[in-house]
Amino acid sequence: METAYEPALMEQAWNLLQLVTIAALAGWTAERVLDTGVHSRGLPFLSGLFGLYIGPHLLDLTGCPSGPMIAGEPVLAAFAGALVIGGFLKLASLGAAGPRW
Repeated sequence: METAYEPALMEQAWNLLQLVTIAALAGWTAERVLDTGVHSRGLPFLSGLFGLYIGPHLLDLTGCPSGPMIAGEPVLAAFAGALVIGGFLKLASLGAAGPRW
C-alpha cells in the first residue's frame, strides 16, 4: 500500500500541481489579454488545459522553439494554445452578439 510519504507519489503530485498552475496562469492571462466576453466560472482554467494540449502541436506546425519547460510541458506553448482558444471564444462571442449597426 502506497503512503503519502513515498517519493514517487510525491513527485507525481508535485508535477500535477505544476501543470495545474501553468494551465490556470496561461488561461487567466489569455483571458485578460483578449477579454473574450464569455464570463463563466472555470473557463480560463479550461482554456489553459486545452492550451496545454493544443500548444505543443501548434508550435510543432510553425517550427517555433517551445521555450522553457516545467513538469515536461512547454510554458510558451501552453500560453500560445490558450491564446488560440481565447481567440476562438472571442470570435464566437462577437458572432453571437450579431451586427452592431
